[in-house]
Amino acid sequence: MRETGRVLFVATVARHLLAFHVPYIRLLQEWGYEVEVACNPAGEGALFAPLGVRLHKVPFQRRPLSVRNLRAFFYLLRLFKARRYALVHVHTPVAAFITRLTLRLLHFRPVLYTAHGLHFFSGAPLWNWLLYFPMEWIASRWTDGLILINREDYDRARSFPVRGEVFMLPGIGVDTASFDKAVTEASGGRQELGLGENTPVALVVAELSRVKNHEQVLRAWRTVVREFPDAVLLLAGTGERRLKLERLAEMLGLKHHVRFLGFRMDVPRLMAAADVVVLTSRREGLPRVVLEAMAAGKPVVATNVRGNRDLVTDGRTGCLVPLGDVAETARTLLQLLKDRGLRARFGEEGKRRVQEYDLAQVRRAMARIYRRYLAERERQEKLH
Repeated sequence: MRETGRVLFVATVARHLLAFHVPYIRLLQEWGYEVEVACNPAGEGALFAPLGVRLHKVPFQRRPLSVRNLRAFFYLLRLFKARRYALVHVHTPVAAFITRLTLRLLHFRPVLYTAHGLHFFSGAPLWNWLLYFPMEWIASRWTDGLILINREDYDRARSFPVRGEVFMLPGIGVDTASFDKAVTEASGGRQELGLGENTPVALVVAELSRVKNHEQVLRAWRTVVREFPDAVLLLAGTGERRLKLERLAEMLGLKHHVRFLGFRMDVPRLMAAADVVVLTSRREGLPRVVLEAMAAGKPVVATNVRGNRDLVTDGRTGCLVPLGDVAETARTLLQLLKDRGLRARFGEEGKRRVQEYDLAQVRRAMARIYRRYLAERERQEKLH
């Protein structure tokens, strides 16, 4: 079935759209829609061209109170006056708020917002509640479809004054079968990384940011190295804290035991080389890297925070450790690195558990939401 019209995806930075929403961009293109994106490209804008997607460069900043976000507002105002869209799907708090405010002023509908992890949650800093809670509460009045991806956020969002409906989806999906196959075919990853067959290896795939809290796993790794002098921690990702984390690793005596790999497109190969996948975030929405680790049959060590605990069944698919507890993180890593059988059992259970988050299932659910709101838009246009 072929449709006509344009759909716009909006996020603060390009990396978010490229990492999580390409399957949904392609879905809409399959239906015949022209898909455009609006974001701060941050050096990655060229990656949209092969997707056949038009990029609008908007100077969004992650800091809500940045003056450059005012410039982003006026850019969007001009954009929406110049171009017509059948649907706008927004992501990430700052870009989502500014875009919904702009569309409210222009009386545009429908607007979908996927919250990939509300910034206010049980245990969040007071500042997050004071700033982000009012933002999300107010903007929900300008939202036709509010999509949450973990239980805590969904339960909280149901009390919001949403203009439309609140939905819960099992994340953004992971292609479980192809990921498992990719990991199997990437069995030579250790050799390419110069790692021995019996070298204990842990992998972290995350942006090098304060939220991802790499400090906890780095400090725990010092204890691991005392028992396994050849152990290697792989850190895949980029971010503003790289230099600080490199300095911390050197200060901890881990210069030869931690490898900063930068941005990687070969995550399956890295997972094939790892014994365990680690995520010590301060907060999460529903982390795809954990889903990928489960699909790859790898045990997960993750902090016991919202999002992580939605996925990791403690003692069955991996282990949950308290946020900030370096000693427990080290103890858990050592336990898994010493016990190949335990790792295998956790990995197999993870493979079974991850099936409910399969990309095909999430894509079908998202397709139903898109069809509903695109049909509503079509009815609106016929009335006018």
